[in-house]
This record gives sequence, C-alpha cells and structure tokens, in this order.
Amino acid sequence: MADALRAIQQCFLAAIMGEGADAEALIVDDARVGAARRIGIYRNNYRASLTAVLADHFERLHAYLGDAQFGHIADAYVKAHPSTTRNLRYYGAALPDFVAHHFPEDGELAELARLDWALRHAFDAPDTRPLDAGAIGMLGKEWVDASLALHPSARLLTMHHNSAALWSALDAGEAPPAVAVLAAPVDVLVWRSGLQPHFRSLAAVEAATLVQIERGASFAALCAELIDQVGEATAMETLAALLARWLADGVLILAGQPAAVTCRSTAA
Repeated sequence: MADALRAIQQCFLAAIMGEGADAEALIVDDARVGAARRIGIYRNNYRASLTAVLADHFERLHAYLGDAQFGHIADAYVKAHPSTTRNLRYYGAALPDFVAHHFPEDGELAELARLDWALRHAFDAPDTRPLDAGAIGMLGKEWVDASLALHPSARLLTMHHNSAALWSALDAGEAPPAVAVLAAPVDVLVWRSGLQPHFRSLAAVEAATLVQIERGASFAALCAELIDQVGEATAMETLAALLARWLADGVLILAGQPAAVTCRSTAA
C-alpha cells in the first residue's frame, strides 16, 4: 500500500515539475475541466510559486529587469532547475550562472544576481563569533602564526561592470546609472555586521590579502609577502590599517573555528 501511494505521489510530482502526461490518468477528467487542464493549473501554480521565491531572493535583479523580463528568465530557470530542497531559502543558487550562460553580452545581470545571492547568504550565514581584539589578546604572540579564515558570512565577488553602483541605486529606489564596463575588474567584499548584510569595493592590496586569508594564510605570512612587495614600513602600516578595519567589520575568524547554527532561514 505504501509503495503504491509513493508511486502515485512520484508520478504526480513528476507531472507538476515537468511536462509529462502520465499523471493525467490519476486526475478526474470531465467536460468541464479536463485532466490535462487540471494538471496544467497545478503546474502553473508550482512554477509561479518558485518564480516568486526567485523574485524575493534576487530582488535587485528583479527591479532592474522588470516583472516581464525577470518572469521569462525565472520561468526558464524553474523548468531547467526544479527544486530539490525542502528549504526554499536555498532555491536559486544556480541562477547567477544560468543568467551568465544565457546572457553573456549582459554581464551586469549575472553580477547583480551574484551580489543579491551573496547578500542573502550573508544574512543567514552561521553566527560564528568573529575574531576581535579580545580574542587576539588571549592568543598572545601565538596569534600571528594562527591560520585565518573569512567569517562564514563573508564572500568575495569580482565585478567587471558598475554593478555595485547599479545595485545601490536600485536599493535606494533611484534610477540606475547606465551600464559601464570597468577599466579594471574590482573585487567586492560581502559580509554581515550584526544582523545587517553589507558590501564594499576593495582596493587591490586588500582584495589580494583577503584571497590569501581565504586560503588559510596567517598574519605572519601576510606580513612576509607584503614586505617582499612594498618594504617593511609600508607593509606594516598597510596591514595594521587593514586589520583594524577587518576586526571592526567582523570578517575574520580562526581557520577551523566551529560555526554556530543560525535560525534565520525560512523553511518551505
């Protein structure tokens, strides 16, 4: 009995998530509303629900494209990427790459999507305690050789267009500026401070240093590498300023530091 019910459920689900007609035999078929139409209603409601989820997760991309164009992209994505998770918070992870693949000439679209997704990730990333001056003091001299990592809420993105300016204008309810290709790519740091996600553009030296931290570099290793590049005095002054900013922003943790569980996700 259980196996038979499971088979019926799977058949119906396949029809809702795809285009199959096998489930029509399970549906009442009459002259008023035929089985095919009934399946179509369920299928349209399913896709509309996932499109609404995508519009919420990619709010600025949605605002930039408008309802009609975003709806076309979302519908194509839903058909190509049926939901496989019980938590709708994680639905849409592949949309930035999907947009990049289908709109290679409009690179700002994928960048807006990546920024939207990274900010959403930052909001409900694990509540791991960031490294601060007190923790450094407790570690003493050993801290400079400890492997570092970025806070779970932090991500580095690379922008080739003025997508950060587009996002900020859309967030403020203003008309976005004209799309422009940047003279050189700019790295953007996304992170959470308290309960609020943030992002900011990075100078080249900070971006390169944060990449090393992503790979588990220690502060001593960062110092040694920068000293080779710019000399000891400049290196120490630069890293002191960067460390103060990172501690204030709460973007550093010790590598291997356990992550806390967060409860901000919304279950489907």
